[in-house]
Amino acid sequence: MMDERVTGHGNHDRGWTCAICGHAVVKIIIKNAKAISGQYDIYYCDQCMVGKTTPVIPPADLANLYSKESYRSETGKRFHGPIEKLIYLWRLQRKKRIEKYVGRGKILDIGCGRGLFLDIMRTHGWTVMGVESGQEAAEYASNAYGIEVIEETRMRNTLPDQGFDVITMNHVLEHVYDPVETIRECARTLRKGGLLVVSVPNILSWQACFGNRVWFHLDPPYHLHHFSEQGLTNLLEICSFSIRNVRRFDWEYNIFGWLQTLLNRTGIRKNLFYDSLKMDILRRKQLPGGTGWGLFWTVILLPVFAPLALILSLAESYLLHNGGTIEVHAMKSEDLSR
Repeated sequence: MMDERVTGHGNHDRGWTCAICGHAVVKIIIKNAKAISGQYDIYYCDQCMVGKTTPVIPPADLANLYSKESYRSETGKRFHGPIEKLIYLWRLQRKKRIEKYVGRGKILDIGCGRGLFLDIMRTHGWTVMGVESGQEAAEYASNAYGIEVIEETRMRNTLPDQGFDVITMNHVLEHVYDPVETIRECARTLRKGGLLVVSVPNILSWQACFGNRVWFHLDPPYHLHHFSEQGLTNLLEICSFSIRNVRRFDWEYNIFGWLQTLLNRTGIRKNLFYDSLKMDILRRKQLPGGTGWGLFWTVILLPVFAPLALILSLAESYLLHNGGTIEVHAMKSEDLSR
């Protein structure tokens, strides 16, 4: 399953300097991954076990891709009602996992989207605040639920030291330009003994190896960095966090990740099934004409691939301890001199 991965210099790039350890990186583990704005290679640092998308898309271009016109519907939602109800239930489960460590308190959600998770937390007695990329996204999230949401560039000047009991980053860290600075900001704004929850795709999972350039969770150019479990836990530890739990199985991300990756490997248009589940305004933009045969074969293959995706997710997570996505719970260390 690794035959499509190559090591060496890219033709258009001389490598990069690892943002975590500073070493020069020239190893490519995924080459010519097609995306909305071109093709990308994934360079990988053996020292830190973290990858990076190259070439790096400029911040202004990335912000345009994230605009609600191209990334979400005007309601802030991506999917139709039944799927949105499932998302609501999964957010309730995330709340329960957090409350195993912290009963109630003040929570900051970095990359809060439309604010659904924070609204759930507030309903259950938490004091909430969100961070979003770009002023437009922050204003929408704030207006949707009446929650205080700030633009990410204002974090350092707005958020107080040790002001939060919990910080969550759900599939956000892979989107940031400087993951070290982001985690250090989390350490600054968390109280001592506070909880940090970080979820990311796992670049060294079975799912990633099998899918390679068509892995569902790869997603360049949105994903700027690509973490392994060891790479993420090492990053958290050097930023004064102690790891309390690594969750390797997720009903929301792992099973569907396998399902869509299996479909992608058949040659059906990449992520066709995922895009077909979106709100009408998004589906019309992302699904061009002529996808009928792809949807036909998707329907034919779903009864076979859906149970297979469940089996693969369970085996990968519980037998190999190497989930397609991971969620790490870490506590801010009392000893910040580490």
